[in-house]
Amino acid sequence: MNLFKFPIKKFSFNILAIHVICWATFIAYELSIVYFTIGTIERPYIYLVYYPINICFFYLYVTLLNHTVIGWKLNFFKLIIGYFSLAVLYLLLKYAADCLLGELPNFNKKSLIYVEAFAPRNIIRGLNFTILGTFYWSANHISYFHKKFQQSENQKLVIEKTNAELETRLAKTHNAYLQQQINPHMLFNALNFVYNSAQKYSDDAANCIWLLSEIMRFSLEEAGPDGKIELTREVEQIENLVAINRYRFREPLYISVEIGNDLGQYQIIPLILLTLTENIIKHGHLTDPNSPASLKLYADETGKLTFYSLNLKKSKNGHPRQRKALGLQNIRLRMDSFYKNDYKLEINEPGEFYELTLTLKL
Repeated sequence: MNLFKFPIKKFSFNILAIHVICWATFIAYELSIVYFTIGTIERPYIYLVYYPINICFFYLYVTLLNHTVIGWKLNFFKLIIGYFSLAVLYLLLKYAADCLLGELPNFNKKSLIYVEAFAPRNIIRGLNFTILGTFYWSANHISYFHKKFQQSENQKLVIEKTNAELETRLAKTHNAYLQQQINPHMLFNALNFVYNSAQKYSDDAANCIWLLSEIMRFSLEEAGPDGKIELTREVEQIENLVAINRYRFREPLYISVEIGNDLGQYQIIPLILLTLTENIIKHGHLTDPNSPASLKLYADETGKLTFYSLNLKKSKNGHPRQRKALGLQNIRLRMDSFYKNDYKLEINEPGEFYELTLTLKL
């Protein structure tokens, strides 16, 4: 259905009754004005002839508007020709009514007076009903378009709500799928055995296993009903991930981690910050003491969280870059689903460095 096509209302007795009451009120008002102005009114049959002509002109004009104005489009030529024809018909009917009622004088000076008065009087009367018809048509259109606009807005809100619910369900389903890929009970039993065995030979290896089990346990934890976890839990895993990688490499890792102390009151969807930290370690060159990497995480008094990282790039390699882009794409999809317009992820690559800034309204 075309939203901007105004339909002609179907006939009903309720609508007919309303129109009859309105016209009766209008006629009574005009006759009252005439009576209180000149002290008398014409004989009743005079009004029974002329008022139907005026009312018919009103409805024919409204019908003309309905067929020449569709939405915001106006067939100007059709409207002018139609209105001119309607005006001529209106004047002819008025002339015929004068003939029927014997209002025409014999051909003399009075005839000239009649002719001079006939056109202005009836043209003004026709313009009055033209203005009345225009207001009536405009009121109907404004009401109709307002109703359609409200329906359109309501449908838009329903669609947006449905899409948001679908996106949330999709994200939860995706997280649940990832969590169920590995049996947690079997995994932690195995890690506990390896930890106990490694502790006999190497404290460093045992610590790595313990840190790894903590990260795995965190990744398999179920989020709250709103899909979020405590921010401090994610921060703990960032520290664990950095610690594990300090054990992994023979050369020391030059990375500075600065984390604010006022994060305990906030929550966030899991694995976002941890994934960004993993990208620094996986794709950054962290063994150059002259270009240490930097990771900063803090929140201001308004609850805006900032995650900032700067690191030297590794030598160019197409495959890691592709995997990094895929990880960032997944992060954007999840952030779009949960935070909409309440976050901003900016990436800059000045020379040999890679800079990332995530700001998020918690």
